[in-house]
Amino acid sequence: MSPTVYVSGSLANLYTKSSVDTEWQLKYTGIPLVLLDIGEARSRNKRRIQIVLAERGSCFMLWRDTIDNLSSYKVAGKAFHTMCYSTDHTLQIGFSFDTAQAAHDMWTEIEKLVSCPENISLSVPGKKKRKEKKPAKPTPLPPKSHISQPCCFQHVTSVDQDDRSRYYSLKEFVPVTAFTRRNLSATPEEF
Repeated sequence: MSPTVYVSGSLANLYTKSSVDTEWQLKYTGIPLVLLDIGEARSRNKRRIQIVLAERGSCFMLWRDTIDNLSSYKVAGKAFHTMCYSTDHTLQIGFSFDTAQAAHDMWTEIEKLVSCPENISLSVPGKKKRKEKKPAKPTPLPPKSHISQPCCFQHVTSVDQDDRSRYYSLKEFVPVTAFTRRNLSATPEEF
């Protein structure tokens, strides 16, 4: 099952109001969406309801928040809704819809989603958490010797001067001076 998206039929203005503000402050104008993320993706494993304000025309996200049991999403007027910001419950968020019908439809959708305790991160009696499946260990690769012997392939881990006649690339691309060996019994003055 994939996430469910509800798109409002009108534009809305998003306002904020902190505990010290006396009036609402206009922040954004856009299209409100309600997104039910069921949490079945690896990157999003928690079920939640999000409210999003998308820019008209580009659909870029201007603002979003999670609706939880402390959000207190309410109808404050015919076309005005309020809620508490999820990370700071002293900050109020207000939505002023262009039409009362769009505001009512949004309220109906949010009310339907919030009525299910699983959607707002509340525990449900008898509901057990899913156990995460451990990934199966990959089968071990066969040793290189089992692969190379049937086709007469030889693994080369190092080369020296004796291999110049054997390998074309050493002959053509590596100068002879790269293979000169130092006499280990020689004194430092001889170098």
